[in-house]
Amino acid sequence: MATRHFIGNRSRIEIAEELGISRFKVARLLEQAIELGIVTIDIGMPGVVDLDISIALQKRFGLKRAIAVMTPSPRPEVVQEALGRVGAQLLSEIVVDGDVLGVTAGRTLSHMAHHIGEIAHCEVVQLAGVAGPVRENGIDIVRRIAQASGGNAYPIFAPLLVKDRATAIALRSDPVIHETFRRFDGVTKAVVAIGSWNPPDSQLYDNARNIGVLDDLLSRNVLAEVAATLLDPHGQEIDTVVDRSVAVSSAQLRAIPDVIGLAGGTLKAAAVRSAIDSGLITSLVTDTGLAQRLLSQPV
Repeated sequence: MATRHFIGNRSRIEIAEELGISRFKVARLLEQAIELGIVTIDIGMPGVVDLDISIALQKRFGLKRAIAVMTPSPRPEVVQEALGRVGAQLLSEIVVDGDVLGVTAGRTLSHMAHHIGEIAHCEVVQLAGVAGPVRENGIDIVRRIAQASGGNAYPIFAPLLVKDRATAIALRSDPVIHETFRRFDGVTKAVVAIGSWNPPDSQLYDNARNIGVLDDLLSRNVLAEVAATLLDPHGQEIDTVVDRSVAVSSAQLRAIPDVIGLAGGTLKAAAVRSAIDSGLITSLVTDTGLAQRLLSQPV
């Protein structure tokens, strides 16, 4: 059982189904495997939290929680892996039975979904349509997390941004997508990516370029985005794509009790600061490099 779970990356639910036992019994046996020394755990540098920086970040920006993760390298793939791992651990601690978990998309969230192990039973709702590659889109992330929790998945099989309002309305009216949209108001916790537009590191940025509206949006001083809510350098909303997006609204995001921003890399510092200033996120999981950059900025 330990080999299947820790090496074969099989979820506890999958193992329980294979063996015809409850996932709780699987959990107890895996804990026993650790107690008996059958499984040993070695914690390396990726995923180590700097408590002092985390507390400073939380206090400085009035966040519900802040986690600054030390990484062995500033390379994007290393940072994304480390933040994804810590994000998965955080969800396993704070999600409780009956929660409705909302998620967006992105490389870091994809890593998070890959590392999700035991998590309380919850519904998982995709908060924004598809803008990136298959492995990084919200549909796959929702599926992975829902599989781990045993809850229902509510994906959005539609682009995040479309050319005109009529297309967006038609997509939102689709029965499957409408069912997902109906659950936005019931989301209790959310994990969201923060996209940067200067320098560009955003799936929505690429989506806007593909449909020919990027230059217009850049002329309006877009710096960052959360879901499909565009933000300027001061965290103020730029509502030019609201009627052309297939995503949760900024008002619905603000109504969620706990919205965790998951983003790293010093190049995203300005975008993350904009997201914090906007009030759209209540918590932040980031790397120590970006955290120190935020702490060095004026209030």
